[in-house]
Amino acid sequence: MGIFSGATLCQALLLLSLLNFPSNASQIWEGTGRVISGIGKGGSVELRLEIDGEVVTSLSGPPLHGIIQTTPDLNGTIETQTGTWYIERCGEELCVNLQQHHPKQTIFYRLMLKNP
Repeated sequence: MGIFSGATLCQALLLLSLLNFPSNASQIWEGTGRVISGIGKGGSVELRLEIDGEVVTSLSGPPLHGIIQTTPDLNGTIETQTGTWYIERCGEELCVNLQQHHPKQTIFYRLMLKNP
């Protein structure tokens, strides 16, 4: 069979396919939130999150970096110095509730996936 045996050729093709297709592409979620209690009640705020595997990071808005469950759906709680983030998949949207410490307020966001 020439230079490569059948098994070696299969391994080489498998390696090439793994290099060409990323296993987990990150997701960008963004949208508007409403301050539902505390300072600034009634105000609108923006949030943009990147979810890469199980790691959630804010790209804009309050600081967030933590780990969340991603299977079967995005769902979980992340504790940060900023406050407690409750994240849950709501149909096509991502619902995020932030219980912020300083300033003391609760913000509810509805985010849409920007790079499906």
